Amino acid sequence: MKPNNQTAAICGLFCGTCPSYPKDCHGCLSDKLTSHCLICSNGFRECAKNNGVTRCFECDAFPCDRLNQFSTQHWENGICHHAEVINDLVYMKENSVENWVSKKTSENTCPKCGRLVYWYDKKSHVCE
Repeated sequence: MKPNNQTAAICGLFCGTCPSYPKDCHGCLSDKLTSHCLICSNGFRECAKNNGVTRCFECDAFPCDRLNQFSTQHWENGICHHAEVINDLVYMKENSVENWVSKKTSENTCPKCGRLVYWYDKKSHVCE
């Protein structure tokens, strides 16, 4: 399954580099989500619904305190998974979600094996 607009998460993450994609989850805006994404412990799904938006960049409060705090969380292999969410949401707003998904797909696809590389393996990916 090729990444599409559903892999552009509400919060600005690229679901295409998640280990659950595409087998167990097709992105947080799809009909097939992991329980973790469905719950959305950071509250982005509920917040977007309450504010009548699809993604955070569409909200009048963007970037809010919730998103600023989120952007400093979730470290693995020396990489902060959420560090670029605000910049990525700005990119989506200015260039379209479609262009952002294409850019992220290109940036995260291994040129040797053609696989999407998990976000935490970006520095250590080895082709299988």
